Amino acid sequence: MARTAAKPIRLICPKCFAAFTVVAYISKGVDKEAYYRQRAAEHDCSANGKKQETGFKDPLKASKERARSR
Repeated sequence: MARTAAKPIRLICPKCFAAFTVVAYISKGVDKEAYYRQRAAEHDCSANGKKQETGFKDPLKASKERARSR
C-alpha cells in the first residue's frame, strides 16, 4: 500500500472538547475517519489542563529579557 504524505489534522476530544493536533502517515487503504475517531478517543484529558512552565508568565517580558541578554 502506498502512503500519503504526513499531514497534521486538528481533532477535538469527545470527552473534554479540547483541540489537539495529530500528525500521521496514513496508508491509502485505511479508513481515515475511523482512525481519527480512534485517536480522538485516546486523548489524554488529564494532561490537557496542565500548562508548561516557561519561566516567564508574560511573553513580552520574556522577549525583553532575551533582548537584554544579547
